[in-house]
Amino acid sequence: MKNNRWGALGAALVAAFAMGGAQAESTYGYSSSGAGTVTATARLNLSVAVPKMILLRVGAATGTGDSLNWNVTQTIPAGAVAPVNGNNTAVNWDGNAPTVGISGTQSTVASAWTNATTGTLGCTAAPVAPAGGPTLADFGVTASGGGTNLPHPGATVGACAGGTTSGFTSNSVRSSTWTYTLGGTPASWPAGTYTSTVTYTASGV
Repeated sequence: MKNNRWGALGAALVAAFAMGGAQAESTYGYSSSGAGTVTATARLNLSVAVPKMILLRVGAATGTGDSLNWNVTQTIPAGAVAPVNGNNTAVNWDGNAPTVGISGTQSTVASAWTNATTGTLGCTAAPVAPAGGPTLADFGVTASGGGTNLPHPGATVGACAGGTTSGFTSNSVRSSTWTYTLGGTPASWPAGTYTSTVTYTASGV
């Protein structure tokens, strides 16, 4: 008999809790006279989850990153003779230092998109190695692309060492041609090959 009483009490509590939960948005209006307006309200909550996404592409979708390459050019005075590979090649050198230049600009296309409230683009770069040649600040960058311009984070690659970022508009593809120009004083650089890797990071918050 005691077990039956406890069972009945438990069932009553479960029913009470269930009824209370069900009545959270269950209301009524009542007028004993039958006159006037009566109202009852109940709320329904709607929720839509939109995933946050960001996309970034610099250059071709190779998976290994594009390579931008420059050559330092040299001509031998007098007569601006362009040297060729070989040894013991005869030349009418006048005793002055060779004329040194840098091959032309290099370009790549950069694109970004996000539906985050704020989109930013930053970069990091390893120092040019080995030391003694061009520096990151010698690589100037300009962006062109009209109304959907994607600014480069800084006027030179050197800005990547200082945490410089640029912003871009959400829910719109931003795209630009980034043109890199190598400056500096190539006549002072020792012979060799100098390299660095620039990593661009798009963030959305």
